[in-house]
Amino acid sequence: MAETHTPPRPDPIEPVDRSLGVLVWVTIGTNVALGLLAFAGWLARPVSCPGKCSWRPAGGMLWVLLALIDVGLGLLWAGVGYLHLQAVGERIGKRIADKRDADRDDG
Repeated sequence: MAETHTPPRPDPIEPVDRSLGVLVWVTIGTNVALGLLAFAGWLARPVSCPGKCSWRPAGGMLWVLLALIDVGLGLLWAGVGYLHLQAVGERIGKRIADKRDADRDDG
């Protein structure tokens, strides 16, 4: 039997950054809780008013606190998006600069 060789692992192994995954799950959990509380408040509205009555989300201050947390999460996601777009722009700029340098060297 022939022995198979696996390529060596590159050293050092970089740690995996799981902070984005945590942000995703916190955002999902917050929005699910807000949705469930709003839906529970809509279901608990008085039966005598067939859709014309005002309704309040269940949870009271908990709903307000979750809504504020959700606004903060929205701002965090805006920051994540900004950093991602900035990194994309830097990569594009580097490619353009590398191409210009290659064209100068050829010409």
